[in-house]
Amino acid sequence: MESIVLKQIVSLALGVHLEDFFEDLQIWRSALKNYWSLLTTLIFSDHPKRPGDEDPLPPYNMLRNVMDLNAHFGGLNAAFLEAKKSLWVMNVVPARSSNTLPVILDRGFAGVLHDW
Repeated sequence: MESIVLKQIVSLALGVHLEDFFEDLQIWRSALKNYWSLLTTLIFSDHPKRPGDEDPLPPYNMLRNVMDLNAHFGGLNAAFLEAKKSLWVMNVVPARSSNTLPVILDRGFAGVLHDW
């Protein structure tokens, strides 16, 4: 069911191919694993975490807000949700690139179109 809805959402966005959409998500899934492992010592500075341990509940998680300055399809936001990371993502779509903001908003994510 979800893939049918995603196909409809993606096909409505001008110039968006389904392969690009899923490739973006795969890239962010992989990147998130790397970023999270690198930032673990900073994120959980008040609550040391050993590799493989579950993330502690707030207030120990020091990372609350993330801004994706080139959000594309909101893949970083989706990767955080899939990984069950508790934080808020602001998806920013550059005004000079393809307007993929409708895809981000249709996914239920927060986002803006902005010209830096």
